[in-house]
Amino acid sequence: MTTASAPARPATGAGPGARPRVLLMLVLIAAAMPVRVLRSVPGIDSVSVLDILLAVAALTLFLDLACAPLDLGYPGLFALLCVPAAVCGLSMLWTQDPGATFRATLVYGEGVVAYLFVVRELRDASPDRVMTYIRRYACLLVVPAVLLLLRVPGFGPEEPGLPTDSDRYLSYYTRLSHPALGPSNNLATVLAFFVPLLLYWGHVRHERWFTVAGYVTLAAVLGTLSRGVVLGLLTAAVLAALGSLLRSRWAGGRVFGKAVAALAVAVIAVALLYRLLPHTLVASRFSPANVLIRSEFAVEAVEKIAERPFLGYGGGAAPDGMADLARVHDTYLQQMVYFGVLLGALVSLVLAGTAVFFFSRWRTSGPARVVGFTLVAQLVVFAVESSFEGTVLRVLFYLSLGLATALVRASEKDPGGPPPSGTRS
Repeated sequence: MTTASAPARPATGAGPGARPRVLLMLVLIAAAMPVRVLRSVPGIDSVSVLDILLAVAALTLFLDLACAPLDLGYPGLFALLCVPAAVCGLSMLWTQDPGATFRATLVYGEGVVAYLFVVRELRDASPDRVMTYIRRYACLLVVPAVLLLLRVPGFGPEEPGLPTDSDRYLSYYTRLSHPALGPSNNLATVLAFFVPLLLYWGHVRHERWFTVAGYVTLAAVLGTLSRGVVLGLLTAAVLAALGSLLRSRWAGGRVFGKAVAALAVAVIAVALLYRLLPHTLVASRFSPANVLIRSEFAVEAVEKIAERPFLGYGGGAAPDGMADLARVHDTYLQQMVYFGVLLGALVSLVLAGTAVFFFSRWRTSGPARVVGFTLVAQLVVFAVESSFEGTVLRVLFYLSLGLATALVRASEKDPGGPPPSGTRS
């Protein structure tokens, strides 16, 4: 079926959906630079500006209950997002570390608040307006990383006591990293969520600035030299391309041109990195040594799971003899360490279920399929990284899902939005 392309509209949207959303913008700024304002808080460890703003957002959501029920976005998706939080809270009954499990449950609660807040704020926004906020947020994430690389005062690594001659400190200045989010893999995981959406929107709406933002975000991901995130994006891109060919057996010249441009950006970014960074550092990213080390961590995790296969050690709790659980570098294994085999597998299935949910809506919303493949990329990243276990990164994942939900829902309400996948313009 052929549908006519909708005429390009101003990116800022129009009507009531274009009203200023000051608190939302403040939350996005704080999410892009979650600076810690309090350290060593009893029972919590530290408090960031993002934590404070999400507490304010939670208060506004609570006050809204006096007038109407909470806007859950899609109730089915919201139920999926609540399962990990419920399992983590339930593990308080058997955890080996009540403090760590309490903090992990609190982080899940923050993530749910971030999702609900974003969905409520963008409830009446047009698709263009939602994408404008996504573009702003992606750019805001890149800016602190660039300032860190340029050694601008005030944008150094936010890790107290980190020796300036340590490998971890030097990694901040040899790979694109983030002063507040941490080393490069963390930044790459967050940015990867928005690369497909920005490139897709620039293509279907013929909006140059969205396309440019997509290429900039892609170049930033490549600048992190994060192999797992690049693998995730490549996997999603290949699956999306195969799906398109199987459905239509046709590829338009404009799509091919955008793909060539994206490949050119990737080649230029890698060439610049090879030119500007020490060759030994770039070569080390292609060494199998790190893969072998991570496989040893995975074996260690399996051994710990075998010791407590039914209930695990509790959410966020580190088993005896395995102080740094994040070294596992596999989110799915970590869930089994935390919650045992059955509950851990349930949490992993819920994460996969978020992608399935958006794929199920591809006939009614053009962006839904793109979000689905974006989540496929995240699922691949979760298999080789511990990104989902990061205190801030988990909240940002829920926040990003809120933005994606707002976009898909807005596109379903907007008859002039992009055509559902499978149609041609």
